[in-house]
Amino acid sequence: MDGTERGASGEERKSGNTRLLESRLWAYTLDMSATEIIEQFKALPAAERAQVAKFVVENDDSWIPESFKQGMADAAAGRFADMETVLSGAKPPSRAAE
Repeated sequence: MDGTERGASGEERKSGNTRLLESRLWAYTLDMSATEIIEQFKALPAAERAQVAKFVVENDDSWIPESFKQGMADAAAGRFADMETVLSGAKPPSRAAE
């Protein structure tokens, strides 16, 4: 079991033990410097480093520039402009267009 349970409506939720373990891990890491965390990360086996990296990518987007996030939101909303059209002087679609 991975520490998650399914509620009555089918949504996943973390078990009490998983939440307790995560809170203790976070409390432990709060007392560590970034350098100490990096050294601990380097000491992990490759599979565990991959697991940590996956967790960071899925749970923390602070490393992604806001301009990239806005570009992804524009793309998801279908606001595309052909490069040749833009270079010809035509205006791209407005962000207000949905």
